Amino acid sequence: MSTESASRTMAHQTEQRLAAIAARRRVAERELEREIYEAATVRGLSQRQISDLVGNQSQATIQRILRRVNDDPSQLEPKPAEIIDQRTAGIITTEEMMDRLMKWRYTFGDVVRIGGVATDAYVTGDWDAIEMAFYRGQLSDDEFQQLADRQRDASLP
Repeated sequence: MSTESASRTMAHQTEQRLAAIAARRRVAERELEREIYEAATVRGLSQRQISDLVGNQSQATIQRILRRVNDDPSQLEPKPAEIIDQRTAGIITTEEMMDRLMKWRYTFGDVVRIGGVATDAYVTGDWDAIEMAFYRGQLSDDEFQQLADRQRDASLP
């Protein structure tokens, strides 16, 4: 193996390790939010108790998490980005990821309009996470194409 080839291999391995660590961190943050919500709503722990147990979240941060989830409980459900992160982190297999993503009913982002006039605001949809994962290298060309084909076929009458 040439020195140039060995350097490329080492760089690729470094990129994969960094991507896996970052994905594990994002998944852990989502799992922590779910546990915080359950601790407060099901187990009856106070925000201060939760903050003390978590250790690195202030009571005010716990309050913001709880308020955000109370306003929109669907935030507790895994979304495509989290499913992809789970595969990147090695938590689920490629087959599990693709099975879940192929069954997903995607939403699409759109520019916010006020009085029929487009603003500079953009509301993201689930499909944006698929595109971002592809651009970051978390989805292969084949995986992205399978999802795009499924989405195209699902939108046909």
